[in-house]
Amino acid sequence: MIVNHLTEHGVMDAALLYESPFTDITPQDPDGLFTPSWVDELVSLLEEVYARAIA
Repeated sequence: MIVNHLTEHGVMDAALLYESPFTDITPQDPDGLFTPSWVDELVSLLEEVYARAIA
């Protein structure tokens, strides 16, 4: 879903991970799917993609 969103929009605000349709998978948001360190890494990667897109 993240890849699809990035493909369609080019960037993705990490806050979207805590909204539908991402929250439809598990009620614990990304924390229910990934370890805390993976969530931190995912957020960092999304921020890096955004920074590069606006540069």
